[in-house]
Amino acid sequence: MSDQPCPGFRWLERGDGAPVVLLHGLMGSMHDWDPVLEILADGSRAIAPELPIFDPALSRVSVEGVAEWVVSFLDALGLEQVALGGNSLGGHVALAVALAAPERVSALILTGSSGLFERSFTRGVPHRPSAAFIREKMEEIFFDPALVTPEAVEAVRGSVLQPAIALRLIRMARAAKRNNLESYLGAITVPTLILWGREDRITPLAVAEHFHATMPGSTLIVLRHCGHAPMIEQPEAFGAITRAWLEESRLAGVLR
Repeated sequence: MSDQPCPGFRWLERGDGAPVVLLHGLMGSMHDWDPVLEILADGSRAIAPELPIFDPALSRVSVEGVAEWVVSFLDALGLEQVALGGNSLGGHVALAVALAAPERVSALILTGSSGLFERSFTRGVPHRPSAAFIREKMEEIFFDPALVTPEAVEAVRGSVLQPAIALRLIRMARAAKRNNLESYLGAITVPTLILWGREDRITPLAVAEHFHATMPGSTLIVLRHCGHAPMIEQPEAFGAITRAWLEESRLAGVLR
């Protein structure tokens, strides 16, 4: 974590150079980006904040509310313009920031992003979900189910058994589903890397192809044997591809 004083914010930071800010998903954390930050640190100031999705201080439990928080985070760090990326809900929020404050976003990196279609996981959830139920849902995220450890299952189960967290989880998931961005994507013209897992079962590959077809100047790269969270399942490939894309975009003069 950065040792810079910045009350109200928690984030990880590696390297120096042009800033790249990466946003985690609904049930993720800033540590999802640990290995990728290390790779991007070679040439970039790589940053991953902890989104306040379950923080009562976030009064607007919505994509727009988190997007406003991200802008306030950029302000707090003195970042006028950044390459902004995200996974799942984090990608959705990155898109919302690019639409609401386009002057703050020089490029986008999307992976498993919601905003067009995402399989709902809020239907049919038991009042007190068992570890087996949680494991089944978590295994849908990955191509390799071995990535779902007993410790991870218990951590998620412990969270969703807390009524306040479970309520905010459902509210945010429903708000994201209502916030469909299809009719607005054509207005986003910054360089965009769409880096997707071929075996994504939450936001299938067809979603990535639709993003690519709708967004001018986008690049689509697909990772084989990879699910909904490529930065966790294939961090080395994700980091190397993203770093190379950023370098090529800067050399081509399309990215500051």
